[in-house]
Amino acid sequence: MRKIFYILLCSFFYALAVQVPANAGQYAGSKAFIKTGFDHAFNSRISGTDTEIASNRYSFGGSYSYFTLSYDYTDYTWKKSGDSGLTASGRTPWTGLNRVSLGARKNFLLSREWMLSLGGGVNSAFEKEISDSLGARADFSFIRIFDNGWTSGVGVIGLYHPVKSRILPIFSLSYAPAGDLGLSARIGFPETMFRYGFNSHLAARGYVGYSATIYRLKNNSPVQDKGYFRDRAIRLGMDLEFKPFRSMSIALGPYYIVERKWEIYDKNQRRKQRERLENTPGIRMNLSWNF
Repeated sequence: MRKIFYILLCSFFYALAVQVPANAGQYAGSKAFIKTGFDHAFNSRISGTDTEIASNRYSFGGSYSYFTLSYDYTDYTWKKSGDSGLTASGRTPWTGLNRVSLGARKNFLLSREWMLSLGGGVNSAFEKEISDSLGARADFSFIRIFDNGWTSGVGVIGLYHPVKSRILPIFSLSYAPAGDLGLSARIGFPETMFRYGFNSHLAARGYVGYSATIYRLKNNSPVQDKGYFRDRAIRLGMDLEFKPFRSMSIALGPYYIVERKWEIYDKNQRRKQRERLENTPGIRMNLSWNF
């Protein structure tokens, strides 16, 4: 019963990525944007061990017309990595992980009140070799547009990865009137966001985000040869957004990671190990330009 409830909840919160009309977002009216980011997670201990892990993530992405391309690299720093239990040899499990994704989305206005949203994409997350790391998704949603800034929708999403694949329903709800001033809210998966624009240059944003990324480990990994590492967690945070120019936005703020779990799979996609990490704070900064 808990699993069914969790799946339904995640399906409802998927709306951010697929359910927002073209005139209701931060980049409304923009044909293209570029975004860079830095993210630091402070030391977090693997439960039951003396091993601590911190990480720095560097990201870069861009969008043009219907397409979005992004890349990020996560650099890990270990303390007492030999005590982690992830390797039998005591070697450091991994130091750097990569992720690249390409997506596309097209919205079709069916009438004044209804819109069809179609989306899809491919991604690859890996330590060194890219083979057997490809994932994909496809979705469609019917969206009801209301005059007062509200939208709601229903649809289906399919997710594929060699380790985990699933089909989920989509339910959505958002409030995003045109412009950057005042209150807007986007309830979606992987992130739910509430934003308040004080003026054209300053805004505050709070969010709750879920992340789950599966990385293909390198061929000679001390953890699992050609295996997989899955990192999933919930992040709660807040940002202060500053726009020095109309086309530029800078966001900076703290966050807190909870419910973080690591899972290790062998090359045949069988789960071999699960670890829980202690909650930890972090900080992030994003810079974006829209055109």
